[in-house]
Amino acid sequence: MDSAVSLTHSRLPNLKHLQYLVALDKHQHFNHAAKACFVSQSTLSSAIAKLEEQLACQLIEREHKSFVFTSQGKRIVAMAQQLLLSANELVDYAKQQSCPHSGSIRIGCIPTIAPYLLTDLVHECQQHLPDLKLYLREDTTENLLVQLSQGDIDTAILALPIANHGFVEKVLGQDAFFIAGASDKVDSFLKSYDYVTLPEQSVFLLNQEHCLTEHAISACQLKDVSRINSFSASSLATLVQMTAFHQGITFLPSMAVKKGIGMGQGLSIQPMEGEVYRDIGMLWRASSQRQATFELLSDRVSALLD
Repeated sequence: MDSAVSLTHSRLPNLKHLQYLVALDKHQHFNHAAKACFVSQSTLSSAIAKLEEQLACQLIEREHKSFVFTSQGKRIVAMAQQLLLSANELVDYAKQQSCPHSGSIRIGCIPTIAPYLLTDLVHECQQHLPDLKLYLREDTTENLLVQLSQGDIDTAILALPIANHGFVEKVLGQDAFFIAGASDKVDSFLKSYDYVTLPEQSVFLLNQEHCLTEHAISACQLKDVSRINSFSASSLATLVQMTAFHQGITFLPSMAVKKGIGMGQGLSIQPMEGEVYRDIGMLWRASSQRQATFELLSDRVSALLD
Protein backbone atom coordinates (compact mmCIF):
# COMPACT_ATOMS: atom_id res chain seq x y z
CA MET A 1 0.00 0.00 0.00
CA ASP A 2 2.79 2.40 0.97
CA SER A 3 4.64 1.76 -2.29
CA ALA A 4 1.48 2.44 -4.29
CA VAL A 5 0.94 5.73 -2.50
CA SER A 6 4.58 6.66 -3.01
CA LEU A 7 4.34 5.87 -6.73
CA THR A 8 1.25 8.04 -7.08
CA HIS A 9 2.92 10.93 -5.28
CA SER A 10 5.99 10.66 -7.47
CA ARG A 11 3.83 11.41 -10.51
CA LEU A 12 2.20 14.51 -9.02
CA PRO A 13 3.27 17.58 -11.01
CA ASN A 14 5.10 20.46 -9.37
CA LEU A 15 2.82 23.51 -8.97
CA LYS A 16 5.59 25.77 -10.20
CA HIS A 17 5.84 23.70 -13.38
CA LEU A 18 2.09 24.02 -13.88
CA GLN A 19 2.48 27.77 -13.48
CA TYR A 20 5.08 27.74 -16.27
CA LEU A 21 2.70 25.78 -18.49
CA VAL A 22 -0.13 28.27 -17.92
CA ALA A 23 2.25 31.15 -18.63
CA LEU A 24 3.36 29.52 -21.88
CA ASP A 25 -0.26 29.17 -22.96
CA LYS A 26 -0.92 32.82 -22.10
CA HIS A 27 2.12 34.29 -23.84
CA GLN A 28 2.51 31.71 -26.66
CA HIS A 29 6.25 32.36 -26.58
CA PHE A 30 8.90 30.57 -24.50
CA ASN A 31 11.05 33.62 -23.83
CA HIS A 32 8.11 35.88 -22.93
CA ALA A 33 6.63 33.22 -20.66
CA ALA A 34 9.99 32.69 -18.94
CA LYS A 35 10.37 36.42 -18.30
CA ALA A 36 6.85 36.57 -16.87
CA CYS A 37 7.79 33.75 -14.47
CA PHE A 38 11.22 35.26 -13.65
CA VAL A 39 13.13 32.19 -14.82
CA SER A 40 15.38 31.41 -17.73
CA GLN A 41 13.97 30.05 -20.98
CA SER A 42 15.88 26.81 -20.49
CA THR A 43 14.39 26.37 -17.01
CA LEU A 44 10.87 26.83 -18.34
CA SER A 45 11.49 24.52 -21.30
CA SER A 46 12.91 21.81 -19.04
CA ALA A 47 9.92 22.12 -16.71
CA ILE A 48 7.48 21.59 -19.61
CA ALA A 49 9.43 18.54 -20.71
CA LYS A 50 9.38 17.23 -17.12
CA LEU A 51 5.60 17.69 -17.01
CA GLU A 52 5.21 15.72 -20.23
CA GLU A 53 7.33 12.92 -18.76
CA GLN A 54 5.43 12.86 -15.46
CA LEU A 55 2.00 12.94 -17.10
CA ALA A 56 2.99 10.61 -19.95
CA CYS A 57 1.26 13.02 -22.28
CA GLN A 58 2.45 15.32 -25.06
CA LEU A 59 1.50 18.88 -24.14
CA ILE A 60 3.00 20.80 -27.06
CA GLU A 61 4.15 19.94 -30.57
CA ARG A 62 7.56 21.49 -31.28
CA GLU A 63 8.83 22.36 -34.73
CA HIS A 64 12.08 24.32 -35.00
CA LYS A 65 11.42 27.58 -33.12
CA SER A 66 7.63 27.32 -33.13
CA PHE A 67 5.16 25.18 -31.20
CA VAL A 68 1.44 24.53 -30.79
CA PHE A 69 -0.45 23.08 -27.86
CA THR A 70 -1.97 19.66 -28.36
CA SER A 71 -5.64 19.14 -27.58
CA GLN A 72 -4.59 17.27 -24.44
CA GLY A 73 -2.22 20.12 -23.56
CA LYS A 74 -5.05 22.66 -23.84
CA ARG A 75 -7.22 20.61 -21.51
CA ILE A 76 -4.39 20.22 -19.00
CA VAL A 77 -3.77 23.98 -19.08
CA ALA A 78 -7.41 24.54 -18.07
CA MET A 79 -7.10 22.00 -15.25
CA ALA A 80 -3.77 23.51 -14.17
CA GLN A 81 -5.41 26.95 -13.89
CA GLN A 82 -7.99 25.53 -11.50
CA LEU A 83 -5.34 23.71 -9.45
CA LEU A 84 -3.26 26.88 -9.10
CA LEU A 85 -6.37 28.84 -8.15
CA SER A 86 -7.25 26.29 -5.48
CA ALA A 87 -3.67 26.30 -4.17
CA ASN A 88 -3.70 30.10 -3.83
CA GLU A 89 -7.05 29.99 -2.05
CA LEU A 90 -5.68 27.32 0.32
CA VAL A 91 -2.81 29.66 1.26
CA ASP A 92 -5.22 32.59 1.67
CA TYR A 93 -7.45 30.50 3.91
CA ALA A 94 -4.51 29.49 6.13
CA LYS A 95 -3.41 33.12 6.47
CA GLN A 96 -6.90 34.22 7.47
CA GLN A 97 -7.02 31.92 10.48
CA SER A 98 -4.65 34.15 12.41
CA CYS A 99 -6.01 37.47 11.08
CA PRO A 100 -9.10 37.33 8.83
CA HIS A 101 -8.61 40.80 7.41
CA SER A 102 -4.91 40.73 6.70
CA GLY A 103 -2.97 39.73 3.61
CA SER A 104 -3.68 41.10 0.15
CA ILE A 105 -6.69 41.48 -2.11
CA ARG A 106 -6.48 42.05 -5.87
CA ILE A 107 -9.39 44.25 -6.96
CA GLY A 108 -10.41 44.82 -10.55
CA CYS A 109 -12.48 47.86 -11.46
CA ILE A 110 -13.91 49.36 -14.65
CA PRO A 111 -12.56 52.72 -15.95
CA THR A 112 -15.81 54.65 -15.31
CA ILE A 113 -15.63 53.74 -11.60
CA ALA A 114 -11.94 53.29 -10.74
CA PRO A 115 -10.70 56.93 -10.84
CA TYR A 116 -13.64 58.15 -8.74
CA LEU A 117 -13.85 55.44 -6.09
CA LEU A 118 -10.65 53.48 -5.56
CA THR A 119 -8.57 56.28 -4.05
CA ASP A 120 -11.23 56.77 -1.40
CA LEU A 121 -11.45 53.02 -0.85
CA VAL A 122 -7.69 52.75 -0.33
CA HIS A 123 -7.86 55.59 2.19
CA GLU A 124 -10.74 53.88 4.02
CA CYS A 125 -8.80 50.62 4.23
CA GLN A 126 -5.66 52.36 5.45
CA GLN A 127 -7.73 53.85 8.26
CA HIS A 128 -9.86 50.86 9.21
CA LEU A 129 -8.09 47.79 7.76
CA PRO A 130 -4.38 48.63 8.04
CA ASP A 131 -3.26 44.99 7.72
CA LEU A 132 -5.04 44.52 4.39
CA LYS A 133 -3.11 45.39 1.25
CA LEU A 134 -5.07 46.32 -1.87
CA TYR A 135 -3.71 45.73 -5.37
CA LEU A 136 -5.79 47.51 -8.00
CA ARG A 137 -6.34 46.77 -11.67
CA GLU A 138 -8.40 48.85 -14.12
CA ASP A 139 -9.91 47.13 -17.16
CA THR A 140 -13.12 46.61 -19.10
CA THR A 141 -15.96 44.48 -17.75
CA GLU A 142 -15.30 41.72 -20.29
CA ASN A 143 -11.62 41.45 -19.40
CA LEU A 144 -12.23 41.60 -15.65
CA LEU A 145 -14.70 38.71 -15.82
CA VAL A 146 -12.05 36.59 -17.53
CA GLN A 147 -9.40 37.61 -14.99
CA LEU A 148 -11.76 36.82 -12.10
CA SER A 149 -12.57 33.38 -13.48
CA GLN A 150 -8.86 32.59 -13.96
CA GLY A 151 -7.85 33.82 -10.50
CA ASP A 152 -5.83 36.82 -11.72
CA ILE A 153 -7.96 39.05 -9.47
CA ASP A 154 -9.91 38.24 -6.31
CA THR A 155 -12.92 40.50 -6.74
CA ALA A 156 -14.28 43.04 -9.20
CA ILE A 157 -16.22 46.27 -8.76
CA LEU A 158 -18.48 46.75 -11.77
CA ALA A 159 -21.68 48.29 -13.02
CA LEU A 160 -24.64 45.92 -13.02
CA PRO A 161 -26.51 44.10 -14.42
CA ILE A 162 -24.20 41.53 -16.00
CA ALA A 163 -25.90 38.49 -17.49
CA ASN A 164 -24.89 34.91 -16.70
CA HIS A 165 -21.59 35.66 -14.98
CA GLY A 166 -21.60 32.73 -12.50
CA PHE A 167 -20.05 34.64 -9.57
CA VAL A 168 -21.33 35.75 -6.18
CA GLU A 169 -22.90 39.17 -6.72
CA LYS A 170 -23.60 41.92 -4.20
CA VAL A 171 -25.21 45.25 -5.09
CA LEU A 172 -23.36 48.03 -3.25
CA GLY A 173 -25.44 51.06 -4.19
CA GLN A 174 -26.73 53.24 -6.98
CA ASP A 175 -24.85 55.81 -9.03
CA ALA A 176 -27.25 58.40 -10.47
CA PHE A 177 -26.81 59.90 -13.94
CA PHE A 178 -26.49 63.63 -14.50
CA ILE A 179 -27.19 65.32 -17.81
CA ALA A 180 -24.35 67.59 -18.94
CA GLY A 181 -23.94 69.85 -21.91
CA ALA A 182 -24.80 73.17 -23.49
CA SER A 183 -27.16 75.00 -21.12
CA ASP A 184 -29.85 75.66 -23.73
CA LYS A 185 -30.04 72.00 -24.74
CA VAL A 186 -29.97 70.79 -21.12
CA ASP A 187 -32.73 73.22 -20.10
CA SER A 188 -34.85 72.29 -23.11
CA PHE A 189 -34.54 68.58 -22.43
CA LEU A 190 -35.28 68.84 -18.69
CA LYS A 191 -38.61 70.55 -19.42
CA SER A 192 -40.02 67.53 -21.27
CA TYR A 193 -37.49 64.67 -21.02
CA ASP A 194 -38.17 64.19 -24.72
CA TYR A 195 -35.14 63.54 -26.93
CA VAL A 196 -37.05 64.93 -29.89
CA THR A 197 -36.21 68.35 -28.49
CA LEU A 198 -32.52 67.66 -29.14
CA PRO A 199 -30.83 68.08 -32.52
CA GLU A 200 -29.69 64.98 -34.35
CA GLN A 201 -26.12 63.86 -33.58
CA SER A 202 -26.09 66.00 -30.42
CA VAL A 203 -25.75 63.23 -27.79
CA PHE A 204 -22.18 62.08 -27.09
CA LEU A 205 -21.42 58.72 -25.47
CA LEU A 206 -18.47 56.45 -24.63
CA ASN A 207 -17.55 53.69 -27.06
CA GLN A 208 -19.29 50.35 -26.77
CA GLU A 209 -16.56 48.59 -24.77
CA HIS A 210 -17.61 50.75 -21.82
CA CYS A 211 -20.75 49.40 -20.20
CA LEU A 212 -21.60 52.94 -19.07
CA THR A 213 -22.95 53.58 -22.56
CA GLU A 214 -25.36 50.66 -22.42
CA HIS A 215 -26.47 51.59 -18.90
CA ALA A 216 -26.94 55.26 -19.80
CA ILE A 217 -29.01 54.44 -22.88
CA SER A 218 -31.17 52.06 -20.84
CA ALA A 219 -31.57 54.23 -17.75
CA CYS A 220 -32.19 57.42 -19.73
CA GLN A 221 -34.50 55.61 -22.19
CA LEU A 222 -32.58 56.95 -25.15
CA LYS A 223 -34.13 54.98 -28.00
CA ASP A 224 -33.76 57.45 -30.88
CA VAL A 225 -30.32 56.60 -32.27
CA SER A 226 -30.48 59.53 -34.67
CA ARG A 227 -29.72 61.77 -31.68
CA ILE A 228 -26.46 59.90 -30.91
CA ASN A 229 -23.29 61.31 -32.43
CA SER A 230 -21.17 58.87 -34.43
CA PHE A 231 -18.08 59.90 -32.46
CA SER A 232 -17.49 57.79 -29.37
CA ALA A 233 -15.01 58.63 -26.62
CA SER A 234 -12.67 56.24 -24.84
CA SER A 235 -12.74 58.08 -21.50
CA LEU A 236 -15.00 60.40 -19.53
CA ALA A 237 -12.42 63.19 -19.85
CA THR A 238 -12.53 63.00 -23.66
CA LEU A 239 -16.31 62.65 -23.58
CA VAL A 240 -16.64 65.91 -21.63
CA GLN A 241 -14.27 67.78 -23.95
CA MET A 242 -16.05 66.63 -27.12
CA THR A 243 -19.46 67.46 -25.63
CA ALA A 244 -18.29 70.96 -24.70
CA PHE A 245 -16.59 71.62 -28.04
CA HIS A 246 -19.63 70.55 -30.11
CA GLN A 247 -22.18 72.11 -27.75
CA GLY A 248 -23.94 68.78 -27.33
CA ILE A 249 -25.07 66.81 -24.29
CA THR A 250 -23.96 63.67 -22.51
CA PHE A 251 -24.62 61.70 -19.33
CA LEU A 252 -22.18 61.57 -16.43
CA PRO A 253 -22.24 59.28 -13.38
CA SER A 254 -22.70 60.94 -10.01
CA MET A 255 -19.41 59.64 -8.60
CA ALA A 256 -17.51 61.39 -11.43
CA VAL A 257 -19.48 64.63 -11.00
CA LYS A 258 -18.66 64.63 -7.27
CA LYS A 259 -14.97 64.41 -8.19
CA GLY A 260 -15.26 67.46 -10.47
CA ILE A 261 -15.53 65.89 -13.91
CA GLY A 262 -16.87 68.47 -16.37
CA MET A 263 -16.19 71.44 -14.11
CA GLY A 264 -14.50 74.33 -15.86
CA GLN A 265 -15.64 73.13 -19.28
CA GLY A 266 -18.56 75.53 -19.59
CA LEU A 267 -21.11 72.73 -19.23
CA SER A 268 -24.41 72.82 -17.43
CA ILE A 269 -24.48 69.70 -15.23
CA GLN A 270 -27.91 68.90 -13.79
CA PRO A 271 -29.50 65.94 -11.94
CA MET A 272 -32.24 63.98 -13.66
CA GLU A 273 -35.62 63.11 -12.18
CA GLY A 274 -36.79 59.57 -11.58
CA GLU A 275 -34.82 56.34 -11.32
CA VAL A 276 -32.02 57.23 -13.69
CA TYR A 277 -28.98 55.40 -12.34
CA ARG A 278 -26.68 52.41 -12.68
CA ASP A 279 -26.20 49.78 -9.98
CA ILE A 280 -22.67 49.35 -8.62
CA GLY A 281 -21.78 45.86 -7.44
CA MET A 282 -19.00 43.50 -6.42
CA LEU A 283 -18.38 40.04 -7.82
CA TRP A 284 -16.23 37.25 -6.41
CA ARG A 285 -15.81 33.51 -6.89
CA ALA A 286 -18.10 31.32 -4.78
CA SER A 287 -15.13 29.03 -4.10
CA SER A 288 -13.04 31.81 -2.53
CA GLN A 289 -12.14 31.47 1.14
CA ARG A 290 -12.21 35.25 1.63
CA GLN A 291 -15.96 35.77 1.82
CA ALA A 292 -15.76 37.65 5.13
CA THR A 293 -13.16 40.05 3.75
CA PHE A 294 -15.22 40.71 0.62
CA GLU A 295 -18.27 41.45 2.75
CA LEU A 296 -16.27 43.93 4.80
CA LEU A 297 -14.88 45.60 1.68
CA SER A 298 -18.33 45.78 0.12
CA ASP A 299 -19.64 47.56 3.22
CA ARG A 300 -16.86 50.15 2.86
CA VAL A 301 -17.71 50.72 -0.79
CA SER A 302 -21.42 51.01 0.01
CA ALA A 303 -20.65 53.70 2.56
CA LEU A 304 -18.63 55.62 -0.04
CA LEU A 305 -21.55 55.48 -2.49
CA ASP A 306 -24.04 57.01 -0.04
